[in-house]
Amino acid sequence: MTPRTVRLAILAALLALWIAAAAFGWANPIILPAPGALASALVKDFPSFYDGLLVTLAEIGASMLIAWTAGIGLGLIVGRAGALARLVEPLLSSAFSVPFIILYPLLLAWVGIGWQSKVLFGVLSGFFPIALNTMASVRRVDERFAVMARAMGASDLQILLGVVVRLALPGIISGLRVGTALIVIGVVVAEMLASIGGLGHPISYHTNLFDTGHVYLGIALALVVVVALNQAFTVLEKRLSGWRVAELEARQMS
Repeated sequence: MTPRTVRLAILAALLALWIAAAAFGWANPIILPAPGALASALVKDFPSFYDGLLVTLAEIGASMLIAWTAGIGLGLIVGRAGALARLVEPLLSSAFSVPFIILYPLLLAWVGIGWQSKVLFGVLSGFFPIALNTMASVRRVDERFAVMARAMGASDLQILLGVVVRLALPGIISGLRVGTALIVIGVVVAEMLASIGGLGHPISYHTNLFDTGHVYLGIALALVVVVALNQAFTVLEKRLSGWRVAELEARQMS
């Protein structure tokens, strides 16, 4: 059996167990509603969840754009400066260990309850793993490749983009995968704490009403977003690994 078949079989078994638990009353409906409750919630409040999903996707997209740009940019610059990297890396690692949720009330006070606070919190959540992974990946690149490229007449920008980034790309993508997942979590959690829109708002609202069908629907939509982004990174990594295999084969043939 292929790994995909195994995953599908596990998902089918979990779904069957969920249906059986709801049908035979093995779990409290407030804790674990029947799958039909999610479908009912979707039919009943589709416009609300659809609008919330669009808001959340926009906030996630803005957070990704800022966190990716800042994290990769800082990681490349600091990673290429050995002494600066040794100074900055412990600071970033220490900052990353801080639970950013304690800062969210400050973001609300600074920029308000609107989308700005959600984007800022998403950026904070994803920036540090992206920057740290990029920095570490750049520092692992053998400097002899850069020396060779410079001897062949390459400029500093060509060395950075054509040599350093290319060799550090697998590690950078790993950082983007982790950082993006944290961005999604950060945005949804921020919406749940205080918002007037997004998926987090109906999740929080219906939690207070003990309407778990709506709550699980919001969680399911957030999971769909995470799975879609994770699948995109998986495809990107497969294409990257194919490029590296082809490059190694070309080297062996030469």
